Amino acid sequence: MIFVTVGSMMAFDRLIMSMDEWARAHADTDILAQIGDGAYRPNHMRWTRMLPPSKFQEVVRDASIMVAHAGMGSYFVAAELHKPIVMMPRLAANREHTTDHQLHTIKWLRDRPGVYAAMSDADLNSAIDKAMAGGHVAGADFTNFAPEPFLRRVRYFLVN
Repeated sequence: MIFVTVGSMMAFDRLIMSMDEWARAHADTDILAQIGDGAYRPNHMRWTRMLPPSKFQEVVRDASIMVAHAGMGSYFVAAELHKPIVMMPRLAANREHTTDHQLHTIKWLRDRPGVYAAMSDADLNSAIDKAMAGGHVAGADFTNFAPEPFLRRVRYFLVN
């Protein structure tokens, strides 16, 4: 199963529309999308507006890959649960965000194991293919960056 998430803060219709087109071409693949408050409603994949934190965690655990916006929370969840992640940045020019910080985030993350960058809609198919072929991902050890008590609080915040 592929799990698609736009995060909990903003809609990202461009990602959802691109994934719905991918789902149309790959009708045999089970896909669940968390679309938030987006205006676009998918026709070719299962979707929900939001998932409660415990269900979100369960869905990520069951997924073979994640597809998400280029947000750090998505990266942390994927890394903690050893899931490959395809990340597509929101663009300020498209009014998907107020800044282009997600471009900087994906440029910083894209060479890490298990991270597959889709810098545009056209890159999404290739990034998904690479993520699906990439297999299991080693979990990230964030203790090199922050003390464990702090990381526990961040984990709790991200999944609750």
